[in-house]
Amino acid sequence: AGIQDTMENLWEFFINKVRKYLHIVLCFSPVGDKFRIRARQFPALVNCTMFDWFHGWPGEALVSVAQRFLADVPNVDEEVRDSVAH
Repeated sequence: AGIQDTMENLWEFFINKVRKYLHIVLCFSPVGDKFRIRARQFPALVNCTMFDWFHGWPGEALVSVAQRFLADVPNVDEEVRDSVAH
């Protein structure tokens, strides 16, 4: 029993797995005309996708995250860590 090993069945299996598991990340800046032009040329970019809008972080937050991760780096002087974090 089961599915026979034919090229058609193999292709169907492959396509089903791709549809289920393949994820693609596209990064576009919404600033300017390029995003608007691309959206018109390829309507599926807007109609068949999920948008995550990311905004700039405050400088204090960026420094805080950098300091937290640099704290775990061994054999680095505190002065160097502070310089790299800023």
